[in-house]
Amino acid sequence: MALAEFYPAIKASHVGLVMLSGTLFTARGLGVLLGGAWPLAPLARRGSQVIDTALLAAALLLLATLHLNPFTTPWLATKLGLLVAYIGFGTFALKRASTRAGKAVAFAVALLCFGAMVAIARTHDPLGFLRFLGA
Repeated sequence: MALAEFYPAIKASHVGLVMLSGTLFTARGLGVLLGGAWPLAPLARRGSQVIDTALLAAALLLLATLHLNPFTTPWLATKLGLLVAYIGFGTFALKRASTRAGKAVAFAVALLCFGAMVAIARTHDPLGFLRFLGA
C-alpha cells in the first residue's frame, strides 16, 4: 500500500489533533490566568505532550505523503516559523513569564500565532487570510 492511500485519514487526524491541541492550550492558558493549579499538573502537561507528539507525527506523514519540503515551500516555511514562535510564547504564557500581565500577553501572542498557522494551512499562502486584504 502506498502512503498516498492513507492521505484522507492522515489529514483528518492532523486537523483533529490541531483542534484538540489548540483547545487544550486555550483551556490551560485561561486556567493559568485565573490562578488554577490544574494547567501545570502532570496530567494536563502529559496530555498536551501526547497530543502534540501525535500532531507532529501526522504533520510529518503529510509532508512525506505530499512530497513537500517546508524549507522550499513558502507557506510551510512561514508556518514552521510561526510554530517555533507559538511554542516559545506558549511556554511563557503557561509558566516562564513572571507576572500575570506577562503571561496574558504571551498567551495572546501565542493564540495569534496559532490562528495564523491555521489560516496559512487553509489558504496555502504565507499571508494566510491577510492575502484577501490586498485584493
